[in-house]
Amino acid sequence: MSVFDRAGRAGRLLVLAALAALAAGAAPAEAVAQSVLPGDGFSAGWKLSGRPRTFISQDLFNHIDGGAELFLEFGFARLQVQAYGDGTSELAAAVYEMENATSALGVYLMKMGRETPFAEVAARNSSETSQLNIVKGRYFVQIDNFDEKPAPRAAAVALANAVLALLQDEKPAAVLDRLPAEKRVPGSERLVRGPYALQPYYTFGEGDILRLGGKIFAALAEYTAADGSRFTRLLVPYPDAAAAAAALENLAANLDPYLKRLETKPGRLAFVDFEKKYGTTELRENVLDIRFKLTTLD
Repeated sequence: MSVFDRAGRAGRLLVLAALAALAAGAAPAEAVAQSVLPGDGFSAGWKLSGRPRTFISQDLFNHIDGGAELFLEFGFARLQVQAYGDGTSELAAAVYEMENATSALGVYLMKMGRETPFAEVAARNSSETSQLNIVKGRYFVQIDNFDEKPAPRAAAVALANAVLALLQDEKPAAVLDRLPAEKRVPGSERLVRGPYALQPYYTFGEGDILRLGGKIFAALAEYTAADGSRFTRLLVPYPDAAAAAAALENLAANLDPYLKRLETKPGRLAFVDFEKKYGTTELRENVLDIRFKLTTLD
């Protein structure tokens, strides 16, 4: 029985695509990358510059010097990169395919800074002349415009929209909807799936102290307290109440040495940090409600 007989119609198409790529001098992975990267002519005078590059799983460390851990923590699948030029300037498109739309949103929220969208871009984005950060479905997209002579904004936007036209859309899980709207600071919402995403906001202890396991998405945001100060609230939903209770027990037992335990009782942990800011953790059925950087203890 031949390869084509065993593979069936779908398999035949894949084999033919791979053979065509090899005949053209490109690796099969690079041929796949073409499916979410536009070719020549997304804007007048702009053409492909070099061959596409594809990075899978741990290969991401070969592209990102520091920061790959965050993508992997959120559920990285594949990165596809292509440069474009018009003879005077160069743009680069980097399309990160994530595990799902929630993963992509998590990365976008961590990368967006203060969200400053370009209205012309056909998806949620936070952009400036040098870089466009975009999220659509399970994809996080960056358009880099770092050349010595930056490309016009219109060309960068045209490339972004050409990429977006090739991407399927899907909605993320409603994790952020857990965060109460009252007194929430707009734009402070973030997703957390492990220690790398949590690290910029607080250190509770070493490793995966909240037992997210690279699977649980927690929601984080800043809030305004009654005295006008700000604190951070983190809501962590677990599969069941037992898992949530075990996570609270693990947190209490392995609390960072810089945090002084003030109160430990069933369903509650209170502590104070070296800046004399307070924190509390409350067990509410299958959710840990964690508040930190409080000026007063609840």
